[in-house]
Amino acid sequence: MSNALTATGGFAIDGMQGAMKLATAMASAKMVPQHLQGSPGDCLMVIEQAMRWQMSPFAVAQATAVVRGKMCFEGKLVAAAIQTSGILEGRLRYDFEGDGENRKVICSGHIRGESKERTVEVTLGSAKTNNEWWEKTPDQMLTYHAARVWARRHAPEVMLGVYSPDEFDEPRNQREAIDVTPDANATLTPPAQRELTEEERHERYVTLYTRRANACTNTECCDDLWKAWDEKIDQAREMGKPIPSGTVDAVRNIISERIEAFKEKAYTNAPVDGVPA
Repeated sequence: MSNALTATGGFAIDGMQGAMKLATAMASAKMVPQHLQGSPGDCLMVIEQAMRWQMSPFAVAQATAVVRGKMCFEGKLVAAAIQTSGILEGRLRYDFEGDGENRKVICSGHIRGESKERTVEVTLGSAKTNNEWWEKTPDQMLTYHAARVWARRHAPEVMLGVYSPDEFDEPRNQREAIDVTPDANATLTPPAQRELTEEERHERYVTLYTRRANACTNTECCDDLWKAWDEKIDQAREMGKPIPSGTVDAVRNIISERIEAFKEKAYTNAPVDGVPA
């Protein structure tokens, strides 16, 4: 049985040794982005992600950036990854409504094996950042943003550990802090914090529990994480801010996949017919 990993277009890597050789070659290439040049480790991260998405590592590399110490992937690449993941029957559909700040897009996708489409709705006012492309091509940016939100909610396995540069941009209405010396006798009142949107809450929970699940080293840890999530669900319900079912299922899927990975590893390493593994 071959252990080669194959990407779209017939590009193949023969196991970890092959991936490391390719990472070394990629790091020495002059045509890859500067942040990858001379860094085989970062190139290996790109290669691993490309294999998960069934894409060419070099094509993926051209759509990466480093923002605040994290490897980020451009919006158009994330949208393409959803299409190549194989989870969809057909393609994502985008329907636009409204104008100005109320402009919104409804992103719909039909997951294989299901009878109904799953949708998310994103408004320009909630998604727009200080990135200049939101001014130049707002509908295109809304499309990329909606695709990412759709995947995080309905197919989190595609987005594990994946971030886009605009996720690190400052919100459009965020102002720079002003350094002032307050009156010593004045009473300081903390500013009211903005209520998170449903999409923001979803992404925050998915990111948090993905990190916690990846930190688990056994099924007992995953069981504890599952219980903690159930307690969080109950707590949110009691506070009058129930967590949407899509988010509940997404986090449970993340934990379940981690548990299955441990079970599969244990099965693979188990003795066969009394012969030690």
